[in-house]
Amino acid sequence: MKQLKYGAIGLTALALCIASSRVAVAQSTCSPFDVTPLDNGAYNFQMNEWNSTQQECANLNGNGFTITTANFNLATNGAPATYTSIYRGCHWGTCTSSNPFLIEEASIASATTTVSLTQPSGYNNDAAYDIWFNQTSTTSGQPNGAEVMIWLNHQGVIQPFGQPIGTATVSGANYEVWTGNQSSWKVISYVASTPVTGVSNLNLLPFFQDAVSRGSLEPSWWLIDVEFGFEIWTGGQGLSMSNYSVSAAAGSGGGANCTTVPSAPSGLRGTAASSSVINLSWTSDTAPANCSVTGYNVYRSTTSGFTPSSANQIAGGVTATSYSDSGLSPSTTYYYKIEAVDAAGASGASAQAPATTPAAGGGSAGCHVTYSIVNSWPGGFQAAISIQNTGSTAWSNWDLTWTFVNGQTINGLWNGAANQSGAHVSVKNLNYNGAIPAGGSYNGIGFTGTWNNNTNSAPASFAINGATCH
Repeated sequence: MKQLKYGAIGLTALALCIASSRVAVAQSTCSPFDVTPLDNGAYNFQMNEWNSTQQECANLNGNGFTITTANFNLATNGAPATYTSIYRGCHWGTCTSSNPFLIEEASIASATTTVSLTQPSGYNNDAAYDIWFNQTSTTSGQPNGAEVMIWLNHQGVIQPFGQPIGTATVSGANYEVWTGNQSSWKVISYVASTPVTGVSNLNLLPFFQDAVSRGSLEPSWWLIDVEFGFEIWTGGQGLSMSNYSVSAAAGSGGGANCTTVPSAPSGLRGTAASSSVINLSWTSDTAPANCSVTGYNVYRSTTSGFTPSSANQIAGGVTATSYSDSGLSPSTTYYYKIEAVDAAGASGASAQAPATTPAAGGGSAGCHVTYSIVNSWPGGFQAAISIQNTGSTAWSNWDLTWTFVNGQTINGLWNGAANQSGAHVSVKNLNYNGAIPAGGSYNGIGFTGTWNNNTNSAPASFAINGATCH
């Protein structure tokens, strides 16, 4: 569902209130705009309750905190009540005393982070990094460059700002990518397909490079701070983070002295793994002097001899020398190209590699779909979907498609990656639920949507991986 921008605070007046509220080190606080230095000032805790008047309290412990009082109850299609978090760098002019920033994006040689988190279930919130870039090296107000969010985990039906545009694979983990434009800055969000309870020395450079490749971040913009915390719509008590750290440096190897793009990658080949999956592999690229390859951009087309562009990019910042492309159509030839990326930019495209998916087979005997409306209210409804593999071959990935018949629209879907164009809907599996054995089933797909308060009929038919289900 679309939302107003939330993330870190987007109001200069509120930022000034935060900047003026720095207090002495405390073990607990209930002040909505409290900013407390941690670790001798290397980090700042910020309560940041900017969209609610309900009481929120937190206990501070090392480079972490636990929310001890919170019972928010905001609508999930708007902004959250708070982004309670810890940051390192400069947040609306309030800077930590030990600060590895400011660093121009093109000059970042390293940027890593570690955090552990606890999220009680049953509420609507996300555990996310909020990373800010400004077009100049300083700002005392709203940054005007890019906001890069990394959702490690989230609860409920909330979604990032903007629209989903694709996926990215970073350090072996898969992320859904969302982008949108605010009044004076760009937003790009990476939502972990498999939620995690923490990261250790997570490399941020591939996220930044992917954001550059998609046009959401410019190499000349300045990294000013890295934040991590919880955006909360409902509940909140018991949310906790610990062991937070951020380190970054400028220099050669990824930044300041890298002036040459890599050579075009070689050895690209595609192999069909099923009627809906093609696996790609290629040879590791050698970076020019003073540079390091930070990732690869992957492009796909059904037209031979295509030119790579943002319209046919299916992944960016891929750190491995392989990629699995899923949700494809049976009996179709696809063409692939890749680029290698370093701090100076992207290489030329590799030689084209074709691969053809086999026929789906199985016809109507291959799958069965159960669609049920479990709740309905004026203008909205909730539906549940179960899928069954009734064929003799296991699925490693699935792509469920249908067409709404009464103009329904999906607002928020869980346990799948949804894309709706007009009445046509495609839902692809996430990283953790693609494998369904022959005779097996998956019952966890659900969504909330809108309807016309008159007719809310079930779709007439469904298909999985191109085969019509019965």
